[in-house]
Amino acid sequence: MKRTRMVEKGQRSLTFTAYAVTILFAFFSLIPVLWMVSSAFKSDKDIDAYPPKWIPQIPQSIRVTLDYSGLGLMERADYEKDAMEAIWFPWMKNIRENIGEVRITGIRDGKKIFQAYTASSSFRAGQPSIVPSTLFTDQLMDRKLPMIREKKLSKFTWYGDGGSDVSGGKGVEKSELSLRFADFYGASGIIQGKVATIEEKQAWTRLFDSFISVNKIAMNAAGPLGFTKYFINSAIVTLSSVAIQLLLGGLAGYTLAHLIANKKWQFFWIMFFLATIMIPDISLLLPLYLLMKDLHLVNSLWAIILPHSAWGIIIFLFKGFFDQISKELLQAARVDGASEFRTFLQIVAPLSVPIFAAVSVLTFIPVWNEFVWPLVVNNLPKYWTFTVALNDLQNQSNAQQNMIMASSFISMIPLLVIFVFAQKYIEKGVAFSGVKG
Repeated sequence: MKRTRMVEKGQRSLTFTAYAVTILFAFFSLIPVLWMVSSAFKSDKDIDAYPPKWIPQIPQSIRVTLDYSGLGLMERADYEKDAMEAIWFPWMKNIRENIGEVRITGIRDGKKIFQAYTASSSFRAGQPSIVPSTLFTDQLMDRKLPMIREKKLSKFTWYGDGGSDVSGGKGVEKSELSLRFADFYGASGIIQGKVATIEEKQAWTRLFDSFISVNKIAMNAAGPLGFTKYFINSAIVTLSSVAIQLLLGGLAGYTLAHLIANKKWQFFWIMFFLATIMIPDISLLLPLYLLMKDLHLVNSLWAIILPHSAWGIIIFLFKGFFDQISKELLQAARVDGASEFRTFLQIVAPLSVPIFAAVSVLTFIPVWNEFVWPLVVNNLPKYWTFTVALNDLQNQSNAQQNMIMASSFISMIPLLVIFVFAQKYIEKGVAFSGVKG
């Protein structure tokens, strides 16, 4: 006999509506994230384009051949200066274009004498100091050439008389960007070499230069590690805060749940910890800063970590979860001679993985994203966290929109990883702790 399934009237339409609303909500929630990720790989011109462009364009590699045949004798330094002018000046003129790299090849009497190369990450990092404006002169490059060499912003390879033979070029490619470079070389009169060829090719590897640019810009303040230093600072602060919260919050919650027998005292301490939640964080900035100053901890990572050592809501969550643990089980451990600390470590902690995971995530997210307190208590770049460094990046004159999007995308990755892997424990922890939405 075939089984029949009874379906309540309207159940199917309700289920369909619930799924449709959920999918739409998820779709619209993802739009800003997808735009941020897409913009991290686009040029400023594409980011500001209307209608919006979702798919990043491949950066262009501009390849220029300069012919010095028939010119008088020139020193190697003269060729290098000419190559740098041929790279930096027209690039600054077209700074909003999607240029991934510029390669200059110098030839003389059919032989290659030098090759110069600059990637977009190096150009973005050096642009404010090398070409801060569109006023281009030989005297400007005379002053900036030593800086380019010192910071290794451009690579110059000298072949001299030992260069290989070079075949004739195809002239200037008929594309908008190539023609702009050719017009600049012809109108400025700065470049000594004669333009033999200008070609464009797609540079796939330069799609990720916005991430490299962020790191190079940060090197000026953070040292050799660049933006990685800020990432490490955030990791140290966040993981230390999580560890302290798990230890102190767990012990305090266990004490409230199982060690304080007097109901009045238990109620008093629960209300005390809950009352701390109601104090606005902004009102604690000045007292906390003065305390850290008296402890000589200003401009250190400890100044950021210590205020996160005990939160009332965390203790309350632990207490709610530990109330579910069998008192008979704990009493059996005490009868066997186990100390309270050993009981907590060997019995309570293994049974409380969900709440420990939930508290870890609930602590990780606000500490990782915190901005105001790290900004107030630290003014040395080497102690900045990721959020403070991101704010400083936005104020940099050479920071492009794609760099800000790239750094924001990097800062989001740890949060996504933590949430994805700890999701099931968060649900169990909140369910058993007695906290309702």
